Amino acid sequence: MQAGDVRLGQVFANHHQNVIPLFQRPYVWDQVKNWEPLWQDIRLATEEVEQESGTLNSQGDVRTYFLGAVVLQQRHTNPRRISSSNVVDGQQRLTTLQILFAAARSVSQSLEAKSLTAKFSSMIENHADIIHEDFPNDRYKVWPLPQDRDVFLWAMRSPGDDTRPVDQDHRIVRARIWFDSVIRSWAMDSTDPAERLEHLFDTLKQRMQLVSDHARVK
Repeated sequence: MQAGDVRLGQVFANHHQNVIPLFQRPYVWDQVKNWEPLWQDIRLATEEVEQESGTLNSQGDVRTYFLGAVVLQQRHTNPRRISSSNVVDGQQRLTTLQILFAAARSVSQSLEAKSLTAKFSSMIENHADIIHEDFPNDRYKVWPLPQDRDVFLWAMRSPGDDTRPVDQDHRIVRARIWFDSVIRSWAMDSTDPAERLEHLFDTLKQRMQLVSDHARVK
């Protein structure tokens, strides 16, 4: 098993899917204990990066921010499928980050920021042209448990899709609605909401790190 610090941009790399194995529990994170502290850490980090961009002095080491730990195990896959890993530990965190990315994508779309919307999509979905027609679900960077699947797909829906969730009380649904609200409010509290969201994307992709243990399947 190899351990090391990895950026979110590496965890959610192209041509790869992180699969929640059946032995994991369903999604259980909630607002007070989990979503709020996670968002506070990300928001404060982004605002620091935002302030850095406004200074003339760009020298020195680039600061990174720690978001926790995950344990991933590489899976054997069908040659027609993209590479994938089992999420042995950290599935609550990875799922929540996907919800956050989807919410930020939706806010970006509402601001008609096309390139930014595409950037957030790149952290949620693999490129369509590498997905085999027999395995359409390989498009998602995270693939949830069966009991969470319908609401997760609702949370990952394309911007502008007004479909109602099948279970409005499910925590994934509540998380998506909550992140939509706080990210929109935070972005609109800026003189340039789209630019603030650009800083959010860059902070998440380049500055946020996880400690990742990755083991190969024997």
